[in-house]
Amino acid sequence: MRQYFTEMKTVEITVINYPTASQSAVHGLAETMMLTNTICQQLDVSVRFHVNIHTLEELDLERGVQAVVLPPCISDDFYTREHTMLNRYLSTMKQQGAVLASACVGAFILASGGFLDNKFCTTHWRLSESFRTEFPNVKLNDNAIVVNEGSVITAGGRMAWLDLVFEVISLFSSPAIAQQLSKEMVIDIGYREQRFYHQFIPKRDHGDELVLKVQNYLEEHYAKPLSMAAIAERYFVSSRTLQRRFTKTLGSTLVQYLQKLRLHNACQLIELTKKGISEISYEVGYQDVSAFRKTFVREYGLTPTEFRKRFSTDSVTEME
Repeated sequence: MRQYFTEMKTVEITVINYPTASQSAVHGLAETMMLTNTICQQLDVSVRFHVNIHTLEELDLERGVQAVVLPPCISDDFYTREHTMLNRYLSTMKQQGAVLASACVGAFILASGGFLDNKFCTTHWRLSESFRTEFPNVKLNDNAIVVNEGSVITAGGRMAWLDLVFEVISLFSSPAIAQQLSKEMVIDIGYREQRFYHQFIPKRDHGDELVLKVQNYLEEHYAKPLSMAAIAERYFVSSRTLQRRFTKTLGSTLVQYLQKLRLHNACQLIELTKKGISEISYEVGYQDVSAFRKTFVREYGLTPTEFRKRFSTDSVTEME
C-alpha cells in the first residue's frame, strides 16, 4: 500500500485538562490517538499522533504543537469565567499555526478569548441561547455536530469529542484513517445533526406570573384547538399584551411555543409507544398529517418514521 507521506510526520496535540474537564474525554482523546497510531502503522501511513495532557499550570508557551484541544466539562465552574493565562497560551499557539479545537462548552472558552469572532462554530444545543447572548459576534450553528473553520474546529455535545477526534485525524492524516478507526471502534460517523437530539426544555424560572400560567395551561391543553384571543381573554389581557409578554420572557411567540410543545409530546409518543404516526399527529393537535410531517422534519431534520428508527427501543415499521 502506498504511503501518504514519504517521511514520518509527528502531530503534536495538547489536551488541556482544565478544572472540571471531563476526565473520560481527556484520557479518551489520548487513547483514541494511540489506537489511530496502530492503524496508521498497519496501513503503512507515515503519520503518528503524540498527545500531551497538561493542566493549566503545565502549559508551555515555548513548545509548539499542531493542535490544542479543549474537552467538555462536568460543571460550569470554569468555562463561564475568563482566564487570562489560558487565553495567552491559546493565542500564542494559534500565532504559531496550531489548530484550536473544542468540544461542547470548550466553545465558550474559545469565544471568550475572541478566537471565534466572525467565525462559524457549534456548541451543545442546550447552551445555544446563552452562547448567542454572550457572544453576538460569533456565528453559532447549534444544529451542527462539528464545524471546521480551518484554524478553529468546534464540536457540539458532551460526547462530541469523538467527532472532534475524527475531524482532527482526517485533517492531519487522511479521511480513510478516520473511517478505519470508526470501524475499529464501532462508531457511526455518518451524517447527523444536533437537532436530531433536541429536546424542548422551556424556561420556567423567569418570574412572569402571567406567562407561567399560560405555560401551564398550554401543557394541559396543547392537543386542543387554541387561539391567541381565547387564551388572552381567559387571563384578562389583550392579545397584543400576551404576545409581547410571552415573546419578551421566552424568546418565542405563543404559536411557536405551542408548536414546540406539540412536537415534544409527539417525540415522546414516537419513542415510547407503538402508535402510528397519523394517530400521534392527531393526538398532539395536528389535524393535517402532512403538515405535521413537514413541521417535524423542519424541526428535527428527520421524518417521524426516521426518528422512530433512530431512537425507539421498540421500532414500528410504517410507510411515510
